[in-house]
Amino acid sequence: MKRTELPAEGLAPDKVVHAMGKIRADDAPWYGPRRFIGGSYYGGEEVQQVADRASQDYQHYNALYAGKVFPSLVRYEREVVDILLSLLQAPQTASGCVTSGGTESLLLAVKTARDWAAAERRGAQSPEATPEIVVPYAAHPGFDKAAHLLGMRSIRVPEGPGYRADVGAIAQAITSNTVMLAASAPSYPYGVTDPIDELAELARTQQLWLHVDACHGGFVLPFARKLGHAVPAFDFAIPGVTSISVDVHKLGYANKGVSALLLRDHELSEFQHYGFTNWPAGAYRTAAVSGSRSAGGLASAWAVMQFLGEAGYCEIVENIIATREKLVTGIGRIADLQVRGKPDGYLVAFGSDDYDSHAVADGMEDRDWVFNRLRNPPSLHLFLDRSHSDSVDVFLADLHQVMEEVRSGRRQARAVDAVYAV
Repeated sequence: MKRTELPAEGLAPDKVVHAMGKIRADDAPWYGPRRFIGGSYYGGEEVQQVADRASQDYQHYNALYAGKVFPSLVRYEREVVDILLSLLQAPQTASGCVTSGGTESLLLAVKTARDWAAAERRGAQSPEATPEIVVPYAAHPGFDKAAHLLGMRSIRVPEGPGYRADVGAIAQAITSNTVMLAASAPSYPYGVTDPIDELAELARTQQLWLHVDACHGGFVLPFARKLGHAVPAFDFAIPGVTSISVDVHKLGYANKGVSALLLRDHELSEFQHYGFTNWPAGAYRTAAVSGSRSAGGLASAWAVMQFLGEAGYCEIVENIIATREKLVTGIGRIADLQVRGKPDGYLVAFGSDDYDSHAVADGMEDRDWVFNRLRNPPSLHLFLDRSHSDSVDVFLADLHQVMEEVRSGRRQARAVDAVYAV
């Protein structure tokens, strides 16, 4: 294939826009009532406009130089972090920083735990030993990526009943090299929250770091709790939770990419930061992995938080929870289909224990529904946002018909595997 080369002469701006439009013509809409898929999250037209305008205004600002040139960015980050700490019931000693996404937040958490453990002489003390983290089976692969990049070992253990972390299995997996335990609130595959209070007690007993990945729940669970819904304990209110990651570019509705790593105690941040002084330009010190980075995501996070406020987020979360409950109830009324676990947020997985779930998925895709799939057990995987409240009845009606086709043998599965991201 011939490699694309830089054009000999540049195009006029209107021709560039036209060319981009032609390329973009093959893209599917990123949200809509038939698209139960993540990656982008729809909070409404006004929310999107506020996020886009703020992001555009700050797109060319380099957040690396916030402290020297752009005091507005210092304020935005401080206030975004303060809001998150308040939502997650953090003590006054807590602090945090903004990152580019959940994977960077997890990488920083693992790095901070590793260096904290080394300084405190906990775990992996012999020179040949490799620091380990113990990770529930359903936790995000970002933990494994972080361990790989940081010269550590990730130990995955099977989940327990209800697709939640098995505390007993995790306890058995702890060795003298373990420095960190991981938990999800909720997990991506099943949308269920791990027993974090039990894991926190285990971490305290073993003097280990416990990180809670709330990238999917950080902007759902706190508002569900404020609305009076039953929410599992998951945040800094639990003694023993050392750090939490939360993505603002998910159901916080900021533009990509903005997440945050939050620490129970500001003193722990000394193990997070990277510093270097042995070069002519002077001290280089960063809290996150990135150096130069656009401030667009940060600005959009602050703007959307100011626009929605607590009332706005509560309204959206109430809508999502009502949609989820209607969906879960409806699936439960279709013979031979089961919801996987008891979802806590906006992620729902379901399938059949007696028939081919991928055949069900094929039938729904043939009716133009878009969603993800799970491998173990084979399941359909849905993201919910406020665009789905009007389409649940149609989805359930189609699902009932497809299940009849599968049950009768008229529908057979195609050779399609589950893919999260490639």
